[in-house]
Amino acid sequence: MNILASIEKYADSQRERTAFKSRTGEITYGELWERSGRLASEIENRMRDNRDPVIVYGHKDPMMIVCFLACVRSGRAYCPVDINTPAERIAQIAETIGEPLVLTANRSSAGNGIDISELLQGSGQVIGYEEIQNLPEAGDSVTKLKPCTGDDVFYIIFTSGTTGRPKGVRITTDNLNGYLSWAVTLAGGIEKQSVFVNQAPYSFDLSVMDLYPCLAVGGTIVSVDSMLQKDNSELMEYLTGKGVNYWVSTPSFASICLAEDRFCAELMPELKGFLFCGEVLPCGTAHSLIKRFPEAKVINTYGPTESTVCVTEIEITEEMAAGSEPLPVGKPRPGTRIELDPETSEIIIIGDTVSPGYYKEPEKTAKVFFTADSENPGEGFGENSVSRAYRTGDRGRFDAGGNLCCDGRIDNQVKLHGYRIEIEDIESNLAGVPGVRRGAVAPRISDGKVESLTAFVIREDETITDDYAGRKSVRLALKEKMPSYMVPKRIIFVEDLPVTNNGKLDRNKLKEMA
Repeated sequence: MNILASIEKYADSQRERTAFKSRTGEITYGELWERSGRLASEIENRMRDNRDPVIVYGHKDPMMIVCFLACVRSGRAYCPVDINTPAERIAQIAETIGEPLVLTANRSSAGNGIDISELLQGSGQVIGYEEIQNLPEAGDSVTKLKPCTGDDVFYIIFTSGTTGRPKGVRITTDNLNGYLSWAVTLAGGIEKQSVFVNQAPYSFDLSVMDLYPCLAVGGTIVSVDSMLQKDNSELMEYLTGKGVNYWVSTPSFASICLAEDRFCAELMPELKGFLFCGEVLPCGTAHSLIKRFPEAKVINTYGPTESTVCVTEIEITEEMAAGSEPLPVGKPRPGTRIELDPETSEIIIIGDTVSPGYYKEPEKTAKVFFTADSENPGEGFGENSVSRAYRTGDRGRFDAGGNLCCDGRIDNQVKLHGYRIEIEDIESNLAGVPGVRRGAVAPRISDGKVESLTAFVIREDETITDDYAGRKSVRLALKEKMPSYMVPKRIIFVEDLPVTNNGKLDRNKLKEMA
């Protein structure tokens, strides 16, 4: 599949069809292609021989999609940064890129109180929202552009890193197109002009699961902004009459929606499938969805950002949902093979959607990525082919039916509400909070799923004296350094931290304490 060619085709054949809509506006396929072409020409004029990735800063505005396509049509990767990202994180991403070009796909130049221009401090340039809206026609310059192809990086998503700084996962054009060739077959096959719900922010790779499969079939994306996600009643009103066919979200968000009685087949009578990825799908959530939406398929998938969204699938039946945790995540897609490390049971993904590695991080890349010879390639592999491989850090096994099951991590990474979080990332930032001598973080786990995070903190003498005020100050300090979903829900002050017989931090004991 060629996603750019597909979008261009729909821009010609169904020019007036809505491609994307949110509470901030909507855009047709014709407008999407025309505006992204204008912006792509502007990017080329400004950057010339500079092929660095471009930061796209915004939330759920139609201009986000315009900016994404403009970047790749100009031959440059885009790096989505949500407006809810703390200033320090944005600065770290910008510093990693160097002197970035930033596209402001947000109506306010100061999203969430952050002014991008001030943040860059002259080490980059910004094309603002109004300028993007009012660019002149590009003329013949559009036809001279050289869009991303093959191993050119299509997008970079920055995820939590163990050092306290985010790391950028590079996904190539071939990675994405290979994923899409399979993704449009999910849930029995995605029909043309389908309507997808988008819940995840575009800085989270789950959003790729709705954005590009939808555009690949000439469909319409119905995007749910962060404020709408906090109000179930308003959300139900928003979804009424939208003709939704496919629901893409984390299991956590679907579980929250189930608290609303109106979240049922009457609200979305044309719903054909739920597509889940990013975290454990609890049996209870699957069972409730099957009962409330009897005509819709519940599809469970698995895959980290490094393997382009997901690489396995399975339809969850009522019988499976009535069984024990964890639910299987299915069998791999064509072009992907799953192996388990014989000593640790670590899941290793081999295939054509595996990332070439982390942006400007050769040492981190070498630790988890390698090249695998496919002596026994399996479906989708060429004979004697060689593919990239990725050590996921997830522990897995195969059930009697040959389906992959995930049994947690072999390291200190956790998934919370679909977001991947390195515990060491939080602890590194916690160490820099005034009044904290040492801290450690542990997940609170229920039914095999991470419910929240707890930080155990040893105070500096006399710096933090009041427990309530101290907890508040620690939490506020962390919110300035990292996204809110990474900030521990509970802060507990302790005299010391548990250690093993070898003198190392006893993380199993910490989990018990949490």
